[in-house]
Amino acid sequence: HKIHHTGLETDPAVVVEGVGGKAELAGVQPGDLLLAVNGKAVSSVEQVRAIVAKADKSVALLIERNGDKIFVRIG
Repeated sequence: HKIHHTGLETDPAVVVEGVGGKAELAGVQPGDLLLAVNGKAVSSVEQVRAIVAKADKSVALLIERNGDKIFVRIG
Protein backbone atom coordinates (compact mmCIF):
# COMPACT_ATOMS: atom_id res chain seq x y z
CA HIS A 1 0.00 0.00 0.00
CA LYS A 2 1.27 3.48 -0.78
CA ILE A 3 0.36 6.06 1.82
CA HIS A 4 1.80 9.40 2.85
CA HIS A 5 1.35 12.00 5.56
CA THR A 6 -0.87 14.94 4.63
CA GLY A 7 1.19 17.44 6.60
CA LEU A 8 -1.99 19.06 7.90
CA GLU A 9 -1.48 19.83 11.56
CA THR A 10 -5.15 20.61 12.23
CA ASP A 11 -6.50 17.27 11.06
CA PRO A 12 -3.78 14.63 11.06
CA ALA A 13 -4.42 11.86 8.60
CA VAL A 14 -2.65 9.60 6.17
CA VAL A 15 -3.58 9.77 2.48
CA VAL A 16 -4.02 6.47 0.68
CA GLU A 17 -2.18 6.64 -2.64
CA GLY A 18 -2.30 3.04 -3.82
CA VAL A 19 -4.48 0.15 -2.76
CA GLY A 20 -4.13 -3.58 -3.19
CA GLY A 21 -4.98 -6.89 -1.60
CA LYS A 22 -7.41 -7.01 1.32
CA ALA A 23 -7.70 -3.21 1.57
CA GLU A 24 -8.82 -2.97 -2.05
CA LEU A 25 -11.32 -5.80 -1.58
CA ALA A 26 -12.71 -4.01 1.49
CA GLY A 27 -13.38 -0.88 -0.55
CA VAL A 28 -10.45 1.39 0.37
CA GLN A 29 -9.77 3.79 -2.50
CA PRO A 30 -6.81 5.97 -3.51
CA GLY A 31 -7.31 9.47 -2.13
CA ASP A 32 -9.06 8.26 1.03
CA LEU A 33 -7.87 9.92 4.24
CA LEU A 34 -6.99 7.33 6.86
CA LEU A 35 -7.89 8.89 10.22
CA ALA A 36 -7.64 5.95 12.62
CA VAL A 37 -6.74 2.26 12.79
CA ASN A 38 -8.46 0.10 15.42
CA GLY A 39 -9.70 3.25 17.15
CA LYS A 40 -6.26 4.87 17.38
CA ALA A 41 -5.72 8.14 15.51
CA VAL A 42 -2.89 7.97 12.99
CA SER A 43 -0.88 10.76 11.46
CA SER A 44 2.04 8.86 9.95
CA VAL A 45 2.74 5.80 7.87
CA GLU A 46 4.87 4.45 10.70
CA GLN A 47 1.92 4.58 13.11
CA VAL A 48 -0.29 2.71 10.64
CA ARG A 49 2.31 -0.02 10.14
CA ALA A 50 2.92 -0.39 13.90
CA ILE A 51 -0.79 -0.80 14.70
CA VAL A 52 -1.38 -3.21 11.82
CA ALA A 53 1.67 -5.28 12.84
CA LYS A 54 0.24 -5.71 16.36
CA ALA A 55 -3.29 -6.52 15.17
CA ASP A 56 -4.49 -10.10 15.33
CA LYS A 57 -6.41 -10.99 12.18
CA SER A 58 -8.39 -7.90 11.26
CA VAL A 59 -8.19 -4.13 11.52
CA ALA A 60 -10.89 -1.47 11.48
CA LEU A 61 -10.08 1.68 9.53
CA LEU A 62 -11.77 5.04 9.96
CA ILE A 63 -11.61 6.72 6.57
CA GLU A 64 -12.74 10.10 5.35
CA ARG A 65 -13.89 10.24 1.72
CA ASN A 66 -15.52 13.30 0.16
CA GLY A 67 -16.28 14.71 3.61
CA ASP A 68 -17.92 11.52 4.87
CA LYS A 69 -16.41 9.34 7.59
CA ILE A 70 -16.77 5.60 7.06
CA PHE A 71 -15.53 2.47 8.82
CA VAL A 72 -13.87 -0.26 6.80
CA ARG A 73 -12.97 -3.63 8.32
CA ILE A 74 -10.07 -5.52 6.75
CA GLY A 75 -9.29 -9.15 7.43
